[in-house]
Amino acid sequence: MTSKSPKLSRRRKTYGAVSLLAIAGLALSSCAGDTGEADADEANAETEGFEYGASQEEVNEAIADLEPVTLTFQNAAPSENAPAAQPVLKFMEAVEERSNGQITIEPVWSMSVANYPEVVDALQDGRIDMSYHLVGYEPQRFPEATDIGSALANIEYSPMVGEMTAYAVGAEIGWQNQGLLDSYEAEGLTPFAPFVANGAYSLSCNSELSTAEDMVGAQIRAGSLAQAKAVEHFDATPTSIEFAEAFEALQRGTIDCDLSPMGAKEISGVYEAAPHLGYTTQASWPRFPAAYLAGSTFQELPLAYQQIIFDSQQLGLGNDVGNYINSNALFIDDTLSIDGTINEFDQEMQDELANFITVLQDEAIEAGTIDADTVTRIEELDEKWSSAISEMGYADEGEMDNLNEWYDPDTDYDEFSWAVYEESAAMNYRPGSGNGS
Repeated sequence: MTSKSPKLSRRRKTYGAVSLLAIAGLALSSCAGDTGEADADEANAETEGFEYGASQEEVNEAIADLEPVTLTFQNAAPSENAPAAQPVLKFMEAVEERSNGQITIEPVWSMSVANYPEVVDALQDGRIDMSYHLVGYEPQRFPEATDIGSALANIEYSPMVGEMTAYAVGAEIGWQNQGLLDSYEAEGLTPFAPFVANGAYSLSCNSELSTAEDMVGAQIRAGSLAQAKAVEHFDATPTSIEFAEAFEALQRGTIDCDLSPMGAKEISGVYEAAPHLGYTTQASWPRFPAAYLAGSTFQELPLAYQQIIFDSQQLGLGNDVGNYINSNALFIDDTLSIDGTINEFDQEMQDELANFITVLQDEAIEAGTIDADTVTRIEELDEKWSSAISEMGYADEGEMDNLNEWYDPDTDYDEFSWAVYEESAAMNYRPGSGNGS
């Protein structure tokens, strides 16, 4: 499709820009001496924010008296040159521009300071300021996220519109799940995105597959408990080895298949050891949930700085979907380059997967991690977002097996990013709104 121009002046929702602390500071300054006036001015600078969609001049005024800061942002991209780094670089650029150069973001590539089991602790103790996190690795800590991932699996998949729809629906459901938000608050974390629907999961195997029978008896690496249950449902055996070990395990024949997003397969090179792809469109394997989070140091920042970072993260997050789709296209290209096979599972298998997803949804409702109306709400949001995305001009121009031929890696996702931010409940948790930090 034709590249789209950024539309940063779309309709904006506005929220209170100045906190009660700022008002109190002004009141005190009127009757204080020089020292009191200086203290009040400093307090005002720390607590004054700006409305979403404010002009750059208004933002510059709000941050004029603030000291420059440098913050770390840990992410999973292996380096700044990797395709997966593009959303990170987009976020960094947006922060620098919006803050007039007063906020510097230092990227930490490849989760190199704190790997997934340590992310929450590292955010709490200040080793990192912001981080990507695969919260599915901590189902006891964040059970709601895992169950949202299962509930989203009945969204129909397509290489572009379907991937974007799942992200948008997941964003709305994540911000509306109070239990998940409470879980982050209990850990002292601020979510930029409480739930991220990582790219759709598919099977890469060492032999060709397209039916449920092809999976019987196979050893399949699965990342989450919900995925393991789904694998078992098809009479296969789930294994819980680390993703980083999947390539060697496939080479040695320890496992037969890897269940993961294509973007992850592309980074790891799994396709070389398992060149046969089996994917679904009518229903998906449970998605492995992720989140973007901030720790204690973010909450200590002046309000205007928090707002700049929060707004800019939404731009980067929406563009993350483009990273998934581009990585999928690269994976298809690599698979075909080594004479691999790409097959959609037959209707019987997909019907059975869809039926089992309802079992997982019922279990989540019974456990109280998602509301009873969440499934219905997902269906409504699926229709809403698939239509909205098409109206923005995004479209699937081919199928999965020729994604590498029709997808344009220069596609612009800014309009989509701002739409998700504005239409989901994320705006209610923007710093200074009354619900956020």
